[in-house]
Amino acid sequence: MSYIGFISVDSLKLLLFSIVSYFIYVHLLKPLLHYIYIVIHYHGFYCQPKSFLLGHLRQIWPNFPFSMDRKTLAVSIYKQLYKNVGPDPSRSLSIFWASLLPLVFASGHEVVEEILHKKNLKKPMIFKFIGVGDGLLSSEPALWKIRRRLIEPFFTTRKMRDHAKNMYQEVESFGKQLDEEVDKPIDLIHHIHTSTLNIILKSSAGIPLDDLKEDKAALVELVATLERNAVHRIGNPFYHFDWIFNLSTFSKAYYKTIETIEGKIYNIFRRRKQLLQSLPSNESENQDFLSLIEGKVDDQGLYDELITLIGAGHETTAVALRWNLFNIGNHLDVQEKLYQEIIQFFPDDKPIDDMDKLKECVYLEQVIKESLRLNPSVAGSARVLEDDVMVKGQKLIKGSVVGVSGLATHHDPSIYPDPEKFDPDRWSPENASKIPKTAWIPFGYGPRMCIGYRYAMVELKIYTAQIIRKFSLKSTRPHGSIPITYEITYQPTLPLEIIMTPRNNNQ
Repeated sequence: MSYIGFISVDSLKLLLFSIVSYFIYVHLLKPLLHYIYIVIHYHGFYCQPKSFLLGHLRQIWPNFPFSMDRKTLAVSIYKQLYKNVGPDPSRSLSIFWASLLPLVFASGHEVVEEILHKKNLKKPMIFKFIGVGDGLLSSEPALWKIRRRLIEPFFTTRKMRDHAKNMYQEVESFGKQLDEEVDKPIDLIHHIHTSTLNIILKSSAGIPLDDLKEDKAALVELVATLERNAVHRIGNPFYHFDWIFNLSTFSKAYYKTIETIEGKIYNIFRRRKQLLQSLPSNESENQDFLSLIEGKVDDQGLYDELITLIGAGHETTAVALRWNLFNIGNHLDVQEKLYQEIIQFFPDDKPIDDMDKLKECVYLEQVIKESLRLNPSVAGSARVLEDDVMVKGQKLIKGSVVGVSGLATHHDPSIYPDPEKFDPDRWSPENASKIPKTAWIPFGYGPRMCIGYRYAMVELKIYTAQIIRKFSLKSTRPHGSIPITYEITYQPTLPLEIIMTPRNNNQ
């Protein structure tokens, strides 16, 4: 018998065979068997009619796999997903087949609790395509837990009082800009997106509201492009594989947008450093968002968290505000009641930055919550199940990708009678107590719900109060007449035009 050192050749062959066999089983055979098990299991679930090989891909992308206009694709994704996961109280689960890959879609308040609870923290890989790196929105559970602890102090009650003052400083200036846009149809998309970005960069990086105007304007457009690019990549299953995606011509534009955003973000970092160095040595450093995590994460981590805050904190709030003003402009009785409440607590030009008085504006909160119910900024939440889950007698398997539809959950007629109606009285104290907490999820639910939901609500209240205090609004299109497209956020396909008329001294 031959030996190599102290080990026989036969023993070495057996060892190598065992190592190779283990590798094949763990990395190839076991995942393949699990995938086959998942496919067979989910064939017993409800789904819309589909093709055997392509599943529902042709319903979203009629000429798949050939190229398709991105705008058409975005509209098609929204329509098909809503059709597949419509608000049917008798059916909480349905399967969308991306070729032979089953994706579980869920809706309904009972399902939300099961899917988004504390055990399921992992996000699907498509979140990596959004372009925010390993920020709080997309990071793996272990990193997310560390970063969340670092970031939480930015959203404490004490800090929220400081944020409210920064917000009103910008909103007051914003209101004056609107004086030039009265008595004509206008979609405030540019005004609102630029203004909400101003607030985010003031709070997060200490950038003065009137500083870096060109970079801010560019960032607004770049973030919108980043969202559209992400939808295009998510919508094409071939593009989920980096090696295929990198061969496409589209990848050049995709990476160019991310590279350009990086340049703008690092300009913000440099400007912030200059501002901090100009402070008197005896003046305490401004405790902005970045100061909480500097020295605790590397430069890439700072970038990832700031671009996440810009994307998740500025874009979603801006979209929500546009829908809110459009809805108010379509319901003049609601608007008048809201106006009377606002001038009761904030008459004349009194600053709208008192958190205690904002809490007393009960009807203001009802209006915003109803608008977020009808027109949530984002599609919902998605998780990779870390354990098997039983939902209404049906088993969802560990490792399954499950998307929870906020829009369908918000339109459940068993919870919201006449769900298409804009009715802020649903949220009156006596009625709101009857609505399950998991039936309203514009900010998600569970441990990975939006960390800045209180920040967003305060911002929406201050903007809405200031605008309604200064102007009466009239929407140019009726409620429910605007088709929606999916661009990470839910965007209108037509301008959300309103006509603003100045009020007379709050009388």
